[in-house]
Amino acid sequence: MYAARQRACQAARQLPRSTRTYASDAHHRPAVPVNESFGVRQTKFTILELKRLLLLRSIVAVTTFFAGVAVFSLRPAEGEESAISSMINKYRSRAEDWAEINALHTKAAEQAGFDRNLFENASNKHRYVNVSYPEYASPNPNLGRLVNLDHVVEHYKSEHLKDEERKAKKLAEQN
Repeated sequence: MYAARQRACQAARQLPRSTRTYASDAHHRPAVPVNESFGVRQTKFTILELKRLLLLRSIVAVTTFFAGVAVFSLRPAEGEESAISSMINKYRSRAEDWAEINALHTKAAEQAGFDRNLFENASNKHRYVNVSYPEYASPNPNLGRLVNLDHVVEHYKSEHLKDEERKAKKLAEQN
């Protein structure tokens, strides 16, 4: 292994070394001047190009004429509002519109307050709530028999009436 390494080193020493060249070392020649004429350009039109140019000019002239006629014929009469002005005024915000919108919002808020007061202070003295659900009475009922929950219903009905009387008494004391 040592002998192979020695021979490789000798071979590397005998190879010629190349020198590096850099772009900055190169000497550039100046660019060749370009002959450009800034004078009048002489061009020749073909017959087809002249016909196209004439057609284009005539189309522009006719279009301009009809556009002018249309503008003057659509002009509003004295005292009338133009179409553009009416379109702008249609989207313009007016104080009267805002006053009407605010009045409607105020009325809706007052009605909502009235409804809330109605629902919160309504009397529930005679309301009957059925709390008996026979299907949930027992997880394993006897076949053909349901548990009697009348005493439970009466208990909660009396509790509800007592609670409503207490609320009514408290409300009467506040007023």
